[in-house]
Amino acid sequence: MKISSLFSTLFPVALGLLTTMAASAEAFPSYTPQPRGIPNVRVSGGTRSPAGSSCISDPQAPQLTSIFPDDDLGYTTDRYPAFQWYMPDNNASYVEFNLYEVVNEEDGIYESVYQTTFVPRSTAGIATLQLSEAAGLAPLSPDNYYYWSVDVYCSDDLAAVMMADGFVEVLVPEPTLATALAESDGIDRAAIAAENGLWFDATRALTDHLTTQPNDRQALDSWQTLLESIGLENIADAPLLP
Repeated sequence: MKISSLFSTLFPVALGLLTTMAASAEAFPSYTPQPRGIPNVRVSGGTRSPAGSSCISDPQAPQLTSIFPDDDLGYTTDRYPAFQWYMPDNNASYVEFNLYEVVNEEDGIYESVYQTTFVPRSTAGIATLQLSEAAGLAPLSPDNYYYWSVDVYCSDDLAAVMMADGFVEVLVPEPTLATALAESDGIDRAAIAAENGLWFDATRALTDHLTTQPNDRQALDSWQTLLESIGLENIADAPLLP
């Protein structure tokens, strides 16, 4: 059965969260997954890439990792979400990012929506790629879900030496949740999103906040809590790359 956006009334929000949302580092909620079954197109064997290579400085350090809950699809209310992954110290030739619309789940057929390549920063940290309307990309549709991947290429390799991947699905939130998100920002918005299974909304709210306030201890602790809640404690203190 197709895992579709059948959810125009999804993820009810606790009344207390809406009326008294004053997130603290201690109170920031763990991410609450909303598993709907993982599609058959996940052929990589998971979102973590343990392989080392000639252009990775320390094969024993954490390797390429998608910042993504691998037990659900990764939901968002944003038609232009931001994707994130941990990039180790490297001298890679380039990174390729791909986004596909899942056309047929049973047969593993997906259609390219967006592709870009770029030279990564050499220092380890969490990279962010923001989809943009300015690039001529149509907004993601709530009628479909999408598969995304990050491939790292070394100068002496024809094939990617590391790969990380994930999924994203756009949801139309029910009115109470939509209002709560619209009337909040920063840590408060991230907490509402995390508690309601909106992974990409949560990470984007915290990332945007930390971009302007990189030394906010409460936001840093909340970010660490968020990553630890999906098993990424080994990179929870990695810096956000500019």
